[in-house]
Amino acid sequence: MRQKIGKYISTWEAKDYSGGIPDDADPKLEAMGLVPSYRMICKAILKNDIALVSLGFTRQKTEAYSIIKKIELEERKKNECI
Repeated sequence: MRQKIGKYISTWEAKDYSGGIPDDADPKLEAMGLVPSYRMICKAILKNDIALVSLGFTRQKTEAYSIIKKIELEERKKNECI
């Protein structure tokens, strides 16, 4: 989680926030993901958003998901051939 927060901060600092990201910004812009803020980071932590989806990160797919998806696609191909 720390690494993702660090990545979030460094990404926004590289974009145009070299002086650091603000503590808060317009909530509407924050909700659209157009501006960064430490308030968004705090909200993600308080929501227990471990994957930090609210900051724009995606959840990692587990190996089990990949196996199940592969089986599903194989069954779909078999049903199409019938």
